[in-house]
Amino acid sequence: MNSATDSTAPRPRMRLAYHLAIVLAVKLVLLAMLWHAFIGPNKVRVDVDVMGERIVRAVSSASNPTSPGEHK
Repeated sequence: MNSATDSTAPRPRMRLAYHLAIVLAVKLVLLAMLWHAFIGPNKVRVDVDVMGERIVRAVSSASNPTSPGEHK
């Protein structure tokens, strides 16, 4: 092999890695911006007692199936 081709062989890989790193960085920045714009401001407060009651009701209703015509 020629020494000129050996010295230029890693260059396309480095160039590709550089471009991929730039694209990945831009995507991460855009993802962070979207998260801060749409998801971050929305705070959901969870009441532990209310959620516990809902879980207990869901489990108890699943363990006691009713017939289709029967209403609780």
